Amino acid sequence: MSSYFRAMPDTGGRRKRAGEWKLSNAHEIGQLVLVRCGLCNVKRWYLPSDLTEIFGDIDADLVGGKMSCDRCGKNDFMHAETQNPTAADRQRIQVRRLAEIRMVRRVIWSDEQ
Repeated sequence: MSSYFRAMPDTGGRRKRAGEWKLSNAHEIGQLVLVRCGLCNVKRWYLPSDLTEIFGDIDADLVGGKMSCDRCGKNDFMHAETQNPTAADRQRIQVRRLAEIRMVRRVIWSDEQ
């Protein structure tokens, strides 16, 4: 088969801009971010604007590596992707919303000799 008939790569409905798809791009067109744990198969849906408050306007695919699973506590198997759910799917999806950000102050001691 010639290279003329080669299939285009699947971008999952995302428009690529300069090789990145940032959270602000996903927010602009109404996408949701699906974060999934590959170890325990937990799926969570988030609004890109909430994730931007926590992580800044980063590439949407990098979000999974910055989160830990609520069930197993690991972050090695986390994967994130942006999606355009249909209206019917949107009715069934439970979106996690950012309630608050707490800064924890932790004291660490070292023993001197």
